[in-house]
Amino acid sequence: MRIQFCGGARTVTGSQHLLSINGQQLLLDCGLYQGRRADADRINRSFRFDPGAVDAAILSHAHIDHAGNLPSLVKRGFTGPIYATAATVDLCQVMLRDSAYLQERDVHHANKVHRKRGESEAVSPLYDIDDAEGALKAFVGVQYDRAFDVLPGVRATLRDAGHILGSAGVLLEIDDGGRQRRIGFSGDVGRTEVPILRDPNVLRDLDVLIMESTYGGRFHSPREDVEEELAATVREVTERGGRIIIPAFSVGRTQLVVYYLHKLFDDGRIPDLPIFVDSPLARAATDIFRTHPECFDRETWLDFLSDEKDPFGFERLRYVASVEESKALNKFRHHPHIIISAS
Repeated sequence: MRIQFCGGARTVTGSQHLLSINGQQLLLDCGLYQGRRADADRINRSFRFDPGAVDAAILSHAHIDHAGNLPSLVKRGFTGPIYATAATVDLCQVMLRDSAYLQERDVHHANKVHRKRGESEAVSPLYDIDDAEGALKAFVGVQYDRAFDVLPGVRATLRDAGHILGSAGVLLEIDDGGRQRRIGFSGDVGRTEVPILRDPNVLRDLDVLIMESTYGGRFHSPREDVEEELAATVREVTERGGRIIIPAFSVGRTQLVVYYLHKLFDDGRIPDLPIFVDSPLARAATDIFRTHPECFDRETWLDFLSDEKDPFGFERLRYVASVEESKALNKFRHHPHIIISAS
């Protein structure tokens, strides 16, 4: 067995790890490298392996730095299955199409600039919507904690990683020339005692562990401190007649911020003011969250679902669905409000 780190090593983004097992190849994640535009374009266009020689892939979760280069993988010749949890498959339906749209939009703008400069060489997108659709057709949804055969002599089990909806750590049980090995791939690991998702299900009794360590040298504030800091900030800014803009990732952070604001509003700890989620992608992702309550923790069930309440919707919250609606938020500029600006 051989493990090759093709991305996500010595850097945070671009997760790609290739395992060669008994003459076959298994890819763990296929993410986009994110950095300087020229560097990112060069790195994302060149794989350190032959995509056509990869037999199967397993995806830990839907974030673009882990899933975003799957369309390129298929475009370059990969024809095998891509295994992921059902929630990850659903999120990728949105994420990969959105990524393809952004690739094509950016290239259109770049070529427009080139033409104005009299430059004839056209730029092509890393991949387009057809490539994204090709990757989506290769997905195979699997359940948490149920072993399945990936390759001859290789069984996989996906454990809840608690990072975002559908995120998973991967346990591989391998017959390596008659020797049994247990290989773990952490993916991105979530925090314990954070609302919405269940706590991470730890991978145990491993021979080899491949893990991320983005926050390995950092202590996080307790949840109670986070809630009170958010509530205090909202109260202070509102009393001054100001506006609150909260940047957040469309998948994961936006839903968590909405959850906190919902709880604070219900408990009377923040004033009654309008709240907007300004991102069509975040709106689409939140709809997918609603369809996967099996991923939610006990607290979310007790606080909301048991009373048939929506954790991600309440009377003062509105999701912005278009550019026109986003521009219309300017009419609130002289009044206190909250905008969750998602990317």
